[in-house]
This record gives sequence, C-alpha cells and structure tokens, in this order.
Amino acid sequence: MLTTNEFFVSLLGSNDSFVQLIDSNTGEVINFQKVSTWIDGTGLVPGDSRVLEDEIIYRKRGIEFYVNTIVFSTKRVYVTAFGAKSSYVDDQRPFIQNAFDVCSELGLKLIFPSGHFLIKTYSDSPPSGNILELRSGLDVEFENYSVIKLDEYFDDRDFILFSGLNADSSPLYNISFKGKGIIDFGGDVSKMKSAYLNRVGFEGGKCTNIIIDGLYWTNGDLRNCIAVGKANSGGNVTIRNCTFENLATGTKEKNHDHSTIYGNVDFLSVHNNIFIGNRLMSLIGCACEFHGSYSSFDNNKVYDYTRMIFIASFESERKNITNINITDNIADITNTVVYFWSDINSLISNVLIIGNNVRQKHIEGESQNYNGHQGLLKIMDKGGKYERIVAKSNSCHILYTIGDHLRYAADIFAGVEVLEISNNNFVGHSLGFLFDKEELDVLGDYSFVKISRNTFNSISKMVTLNAEKITHSLISDNSVTLETNNLVDLIEINSDVIQSTTIRDNVYLNNIPSVEFTPSSVFRGDSSNKAKYILSLVDTSVPTIGANDYDFITPVISNDHKRVGAMYTIQPTYPFSELFFHAITFGKGGSANVDFKVDNITSLTFLANTLLKSNIIVEM
Repeated sequence: MLTTNEFFVSLLGSNDSFVQLIDSNTGEVINFQKVSTWIDGTGLVPGDSRVLEDEIIYRKRGIEFYVNTIVFSTKRVYVTAFGAKSSYVDDQRPFIQNAFDVCSELGLKLIFPSGHFLIKTYSDSPPSGNILELRSGLDVEFENYSVIKLDEYFDDRDFILFSGLNADSSPLYNISFKGKGIIDFGGDVSKMKSAYLNRVGFEGGKCTNIIIDGLYWTNGDLRNCIAVGKANSGGNVTIRNCTFENLATGTKEKNHDHSTIYGNVDFLSVHNNIFIGNRLMSLIGCACEFHGSYSSFDNNKVYDYTRMIFIASFESERKNITNINITDNIADITNTVVYFWSDINSLISNVLIIGNNVRQKHIEGESQNYNGHQGLLKIMDKGGKYERIVAKSNSCHILYTIGDHLRYAADIFAGVEVLEISNNNFVGHSLGFLFDKEELDVLGDYSFVKISRNTFNSISKMVTLNAEKITHSLISDNSVTLETNNLVDLIEINSDVIQSTTIRDNVYLNNIPSVEFTPSSVFRGDSSNKAKYILSLVDTSVPTIGANDYDFITPVISNDHKRVGAMYTIQPTYPFSELFFHAITFGKGGSANVDFKVDNITSLTFLANTLLKSNIIVEM
C-alpha cells in the first residue's frame, strides 16, 4: 500500500477515484476520494490556493484533487495528521496552527491525543504576543493526558496562548474547547520578572458562542487565564467543569493583580469549576470578573484566592450591566466575597447573591491593603449607580483575623436603589453592616434597604447607616449574640432626610445591650418612622406606696427616646409580690416624663426601693 507522500508527492500509483493509503505522518490507513469541488460546493481550479494551504485533508495530485473521506463520515481528525507529535524538545506550534486553520475551514473536530505538545515560538502573524490564533468554527477535543506546554522561551514576556485578537480585528464565532486536556503555562520556568505583563491563556476578544469544558489549566504566572470580550463585542460564553490551579507563581511586586476569568461579555456562564490558588493568589487573585449582563457564577469551588467575584461596569465596556446571579458556590478566601465597582456614567443592577458558603482568613504578615474587610459584599463609590442588589441565604465565616483588621459583614459606600440583605449567617463579623462614604466623600441615597433575619455569632455593632437620604428601610428579626453586656447603639442611623424607617423584633442572645437604638431628631420628627427597640437596665426607682394604693414610677431615659404616641413596655428585673406593674404606657412627647402606674395590691405599706432596674421596650 502506498503512503500519502508516495501517492501525492512522488505521483506513484494510478489516479483512481478512490484510494486507500498509509498516512506518512501517523502510519494510519486513510481513504481519499477524487473531487472537483471544495467542501462548500464551489469548484476547484488548477493551483487552487485553498488546497495548497491545506495539503492534509484536501490534497493535490498533478492537476487533480482528492479529499480525506473523514469530511463525509466521522469529521474527526487528530492533530498528528498535520505533523504535530509528542515532544519535550521540538516546537509544535506551526503544526497546531495549521490544524486550527484547516479544521475550522472544513468543519472538522480536531483531536489532541495523549502526548506532550511543546510550544516555544510566537505566531508569525500580527499582533505581537499571539502564540496560537483562534478561528471561527474551531472545534477542539483533548483526550486524556494530552498536554500543551509552554517553553521557558516565554519567561518574562507577554503572550496570549489562544488568541481571538487577530490582525484585522474581525469577530469570530462558534469555538469549542472540550475534554480532559492539560494546559501547562510553564510557570516553573516562565514568570513575570521585569514588569506586570499581559500574559493570558485564552483571549476570546470578539468571539461569540464559546464553550470551554473540562480542561485543566495550570502552572502559570498570568494576568488572566481566560478573558472574553472586547469593548462591546463578543458574547454567549460557557466555562464549565474546568480546574484552574496555581496560575500565579511569581511575586506580588510584579504580578499584583490576577483574575482567572475576565468576562466582558453578555451571557457568560461559569459553573461547576474548581479554582485552586496559593499564597500569592490569596493576596492578588480574583476567581471571576463580570463586566457584562445576563451572567452567572454557580456551583463553583474557590480555594486560596483573595476574592471570589468582582462585578464592574465601565462606559468604555458595556456601561450598564444587569441580571447577574452568584449562587451555590463554596469558597475559602482572604477577602470580601463579592466586590462592586460602577464607574462614572455606568450602572449595575439586578444582582442576586444566594446560597454561597464562604470561609475567610487573614494572611499572616500582610497589611489591611491585602486582607480587606472579609465581608459578604462591598459596594464601592466610583461615580456610577446601583439598583436592586439582593444577598440571601449565604454563610460567611471568618476563620481567624490577625491584627487590628476590620470585620464588617458588608461595606456599602454608595447609594443603592433597592438593597436586601436577609437570611444570612455571619460568624466573626463583629462590626455588622456599614453604610458610609468612601473615596468621593459623598454619602449615598437609599430608596429601600432591608436587613432581615440575619444571624451573627458575636458583634459589638449590627448596623451603622450613614446616608444623605433614606426613603424606606427595614431592620428586623435579626438574631445576634453580643460580645459584651451594656453595648450602646447596636443600630445607628444618621441622615438629614428619613422618609420611613422601621426597626423591630431583633433578638439578642447571651448578653444584653444597654441601648439598642437611639433615634435621631430627624427620625423622631416623622411618625411614619417606627422602631421597636430595647433600653436595658434602666433605673426605675419605686416610691413608698400605701396599702391598696398606687403611684407612678418614672424610668430615667433621655429625650431621644420620647415621642408623642410612642408605646412603652416595662419589664422589671426583680418581681415584687406586693406590686402590680401596669406594663404599658404611652408617650406624652417633648421632654415630658414617661410614667408607669404601679398598684400596691396588699394591705401593708410598700417601702420605697431606689435600686430597681427594668428593661424598657420602646415602640415608636
């Protein structure tokens, strides 16, 4: 049986319409059929450039043309058919690039078999830095133990291993990378050394319809492992079942910012992946960035990163982004779980954060700059807007904090149209929720804030809400274990404009607050503002009361807790069998005292007790 080189190059044998040959590259038996048309049905002409650029699937013999019959059957071809081979020494890039070009043109699935495919040169085509260039319709499958490995040639250099940024900036469509292959970036011999470099594994650029499924990306010193989208181009990307491990191997002085996935596209789905970092990644690494709409990050596992998610909107990218779901992930990280950055003239809206289970720990020897606040979310004031952000049923646990670091459950530094934080479990977040101003030194406006049914294991503060304006807010049904007794103002609300605020039914375990909440003059000035809160261990001296007589006791409370129509309930800390306390009274307003009637229900005189303390429940 003739080889392909003997038949097509040496012209041995006869020009039969169907021939069976031995592949000169792989030794496999393959079939060729004589044709007169290209795969799209257009006619072939002598010296046809499409065939001359292929010469693997379509072959020329004299003035006649043959095609490998896989285009009519399995449509699968191994990269070895294009001359690529397993090698720890020789550069396989030209053969792989040729395979990408031909298979995308002919609609064939390209298979990488078990083997070690070394890459040690850049692409010959611009722009500089590209190694392998993606093509529309490229469908790649990696078999078990197939490895693409970058050589030390790329040490301290920019590179894009798989690049969708081509010379003419044209968009690409329908690209698939699937299988059990390993992409090894050679991070043991190739790092950032002179500067922060643009080192990227897969750059989607203007690609639309991308699937990346099952690959193991490892051993790199990268800026991004997978980046998709450019300006407003690209979209519909799925990244699933992949493992990302050890992708920052240099130093924090050079590689100071890493995002494993950078998604500047609409319709990005990231699910069922595993992100495994290291000490450097726990200082600089973010698992995934969202810069587009209709995107999701679900059922992933993230270990030893500094943060899990970064959501950002920029006028130069998508500008206004919406509908982002972050659900059912597990993470061990250093910093805050979800960061928000809405830049000037931009908007982030409709974000749902549900069912995530996160543990957080500080890194010994590192400053607050690296360790952050370790909260569930941080909303930064960068000049843009935020609308409708919901965080529900999440669990955040600070394993340990070294040094005097801040432990907020959430840092809100910008106004939000609707913000709900409910049904979450916080362990170690001793300062609760903070609403304040940040870099732009402007307090935010909040149209509706709901903080409800959260649990804290040990805190000294539950809510600090400093705002320019509060239209409506609800703080209710939270369960809190206090660090110590006699804490003051667990809930603090400061604003010049409060339209309606309700505080009620928060439960304090183990210890008791001295003052749960002190209403401001703005709060007291509007009867639509309601609060049900506790004043603990208030002095309630009882006067001498004659037999079968009554008198009034006056709790020692400040004018901040007095309002016309407010309802007050007294709970004496010591029961006197001789006395009956009328538990409820109503406020008279202003500086007038709040008085409780007390009956002596015996035939003996009750002698005064100046030491009685009571808890007063205030309902405004």
